[in-house]
Amino acid sequence: MGLFTDGFKKLKKASEPLYKSPKSIQETIEIMEVSESGIFKVQQNKYSKTYKFMDINYTTATYDEQEEILQRYCKFLNSFDCSFKITINNKNKDMQDLRKYILLPYLNDGFDDFRKIYNKIIEEKIKEGRQGIEQERYLTVTVERKTFEEAGAQFATIEVNIRKAFNELGTGIKALTGNERLHVLHDFYNIGKEDEFDFDIREAKRVGRDFRNDLCNGMIKFHQDYFETENKFCRALFFKKYPKSLSEELLNTITMLPVHMITSIDVVPVPKDMTIRVLQKKYLGVESDIIKQQQVRNRNNDFSTEISYAKRMEKKDIEDMMNNVRENDESMFYTSVNIIVMADSKEELESACETIVTIGKGNGVTIDTNQFMQREALNTILPIGVRQIETMRTMLTNSLAGLVPFNVQELNDEGGNYYGINQVSKNINVGNRKKLINGNGFVFGVPGSGKSFFSKMEMGSVFLKGEDDVIVIDPMHEYFDIAKTYGGTVVNLSTYTDNYVNPLDMDVWNLDARDSKGWIREKCSFMFGLCEQCLNKPLTPQQRSIIDRCLTEMYLDIARSREKYIPVMSDFYERLLNQTDADERKIAKDIALSLEIFVKGSLNIFNNQTNVDMNNRFTVYGIRDLGQDLAPVSMLIMMEAIQQRIVENGQKGRATWLYIDEFHVLLNSEYSAKYLQQLWKKVRKQGGLCTGITQNVIDLLQNYTATTMLANSEFVAILKQANTDAEKIAEVVGVSESQLEFVSNAPSGMGLIKCGNVIIPFDNTISKDTELYKLYNTNIHERIANKESINS
Repeated sequence: MGLFTDGFKKLKKASEPLYKSPKSIQETIEIMEVSESGIFKVQQNKYSKTYKFMDINYTTATYDEQEEILQRYCKFLNSFDCSFKITINNKNKDMQDLRKYILLPYLNDGFDDFRKIYNKIIEEKIKEGRQGIEQERYLTVTVERKTFEEAGAQFATIEVNIRKAFNELGTGIKALTGNERLHVLHDFYNIGKEDEFDFDIREAKRVGRDFRNDLCNGMIKFHQDYFETENKFCRALFFKKYPKSLSEELLNTITMLPVHMITSIDVVPVPKDMTIRVLQKKYLGVESDIIKQQQVRNRNNDFSTEISYAKRMEKKDIEDMMNNVRENDESMFYTSVNIIVMADSKEELESACETIVTIGKGNGVTIDTNQFMQREALNTILPIGVRQIETMRTMLTNSLAGLVPFNVQELNDEGGNYYGINQVSKNINVGNRKKLINGNGFVFGVPGSGKSFFSKMEMGSVFLKGEDDVIVIDPMHEYFDIAKTYGGTVVNLSTYTDNYVNPLDMDVWNLDARDSKGWIREKCSFMFGLCEQCLNKPLTPQQRSIIDRCLTEMYLDIARSREKYIPVMSDFYERLLNQTDADERKIAKDIALSLEIFVKGSLNIFNNQTNVDMNNRFTVYGIRDLGQDLAPVSMLIMMEAIQQRIVENGQKGRATWLYIDEFHVLLNSEYSAKYLQQLWKKVRKQGGLCTGITQNVIDLLQNYTATTMLANSEFVAILKQANTDAEKIAEVVGVSESQLEFVSNAPSGMGLIKCGNVIIPFDNTISKDTELYKLYNTNIHERIANKESINS
């Protein structure tokens, strides 16, 4: 007795082509009508819609994490009661476009030699990856409805469940518009001409333009076991025989090949009641066969022999299926896996197909060619929403989940910076922190892990792009060489310095007597903090009023005067001493006395006009030599200058990247910790991107302010960590147990990057022979050895 009843067989019945004998390429496209919403009419009373979803880190997950992902994926599969198709598209990637947005432009500004080194590194890494291939994933759902409106209502209901399921899986999903769906199809039919797509459904309907003319290329010719397009040789393959247990690695092994291909998993859910009826019928059939087999043996006086092994196993298989359906809430599905392979020549096509077939054999799967069915297979595989191939087999939920469509996340943001390669896929990492909700970040790593090198690579990339400014707070004077190499400004703050920064600096030539831009108010706010620091206690209301009055009058007098000048601390000091009211004079004198050491005393470095280029695109503040007395005020003045620079840049539409090395050092004092917290919150709106660099994880995470800042930072790079430190970071950042393996014993220059919702293992190592490595390297032994080799 067969397993399949008529109703059961009807579920897997293939759809008929719109044109049995197409007379043009346009007639091979299986779409009747398209809409701007993304819903396509693919047959009479059949409509489809396609969703694009992002990859997740499945391959790098631990066994327990993978089991959890599979359970959620099974839940997603069981939620469907209509046909759907999962597509993994190894689409063509225009390498010239990639180079345009990742390679640094040559600006003929004296730094092109360094750009050449960066670009050479990136080019080499591109060649190591899968050149010319970009992987996208789609879910295409097909429903039976009479009109577009009815289909739209049905898809709206389905989308609620889809979005919930994919959120639980840890990834996003987006419905494609009609134009976006046509673009996907256009890119297949016109490989290498992806940028030529220029079609708009609304405009086309207005002028009566047929979308098929824009999709198809000049030729498509079908043969027995392959087909040709204008510039590719293609073949449609399918999974013919499956093992009892399907390896979860099979699909990823195939789709990770450096081959242009489209892999499609077509799924038709079987209603639960029909599944149970069919299994019961099959079970009764096997029972009947066993009884007949036993009766024959009894007639032959063979009373001791057991029933045949084949029948026993058949009965057990059906019992297992019935138990899984009834007790484990599994569903049954008709499933087929089809693949289109594309190549530049017939020889390349044969080689690629042979590789895929071999991978299948190694996993117990027979992969064969769709003989005389290449056109039907093509229509089935493309994310249109039709299925013209009947070669399907039944699977329960857990078996179907073995075809899990997830592998590893990629970081590929247009206009971003280079962050090495993905350790799993070997593709380059391009992250754009400006596109994040909050571009602030942290870099963690023990000494020798490469955290400073990682940060310098990013600084250099930002600077050499020629657009944004870079500011570094340098507690150990590690960045002076880079600043000098890139023609930057070094502000070495110390009691003996000849680098001066005027805390009262202001563009007085553009200051008006009404303070319409709020510059005076902001300076008053800064001076409140400075005076409070000098007095070493909170300001009273009277003190605040006097400071505000003296500072405001000083700047307004300058604004009204024809003779403009930039005031210094002694000008403010004199204003305080010149207060006329007796009661206020005493209060003002106390304030002036607290400032005297910074005006007339040994710490008077801030009572001078600024004599360094504060507008240089690469500025480093050295704070190593600040004494205990000078440090609090110096840090406050430095922070004020930095914040003012960020605001000014923001008004010009220019981003500012602020790096704070040895970040934990600045957290040791309350005043700088508060200022950093304000920076983290405020500068984002002015185009500021702050980065904390530190090795001292334990101290950092014990500081509530720092933990809050870390939790609100969208970009985190984690290099080698001690196990306890790594676990603590993971809790705050949201890194899984399996991902921690990439930082626990990581070689220098390797680790994890979290950029928004993407978490990837990176390798940012470069050749030690390059000038870039010698400039950025902080390993003292290597630097000494390098100097000795030069001198020898």
